[in-house]
Amino acid sequence: MYKVSYTGDGQTTEFIFSFPFFQVADVHVAIDDQPVDSGCSIIPNDNFTGGRVIFSDAPVENTQIDIFRQISLSRIIDYQPTDKIDPEDLNDDFNFLLAAFQDLRAVDVDLSAWRNTHDNVVNFLNYTLGIVEDKLSGGGVLGIYNNLLSVLSSALPELINDYGSITEPAPTENRDDYGVL
Repeated sequence: MYKVSYTGDGQTTEFIFSFPFFQVADVHVAIDDQPVDSGCSIIPNDNFTGGRVIFSDAPVENTQIDIFRQISLSRIIDYQPTDKIDPEDLNDDFNFLLAAFQDLRAVDVDLSAWRNTHDNVVNFLNYTLGIVEDKLSGGGVLGIYNNLLSVLSSALPELINDYGSITEPAPTENRDDYGVL
């Protein structure tokens, strides 16, 4: 788990953190182990490798301020059945899952919370597997293949019939398009 801790001095309102995250909702703040839901802003770096937490009122002296990453398992990328799978999107999804597992490994969670997370991860992986299998099987690839066969089966005989055998030169008016067949 990525976590940075500070001790409040009653004056400082800005605290820096430098751990990677995917979205602002992944960064959480707690004071004396109590979650902070309001009264602070999270300002990320441009590349989401850290940022600043700014409190509207400085935390009280000798309080413990924790800034940590806790990734919630939710869909960031929605694969469409008829679109190609972008390798960058797929890598981002796997990086997201790996980061979520790293956060879980570092936190002592109760079994019911783990079971819920486990079920969500399994459902997510099964969904992703189904989409990848669809892309590689009947869905998009088979449709493109069948369309290509259909076009070639109707066009190729006509090309051969129009221009004769392969050794004959193409007519002058078509030479730019086909060259010598």
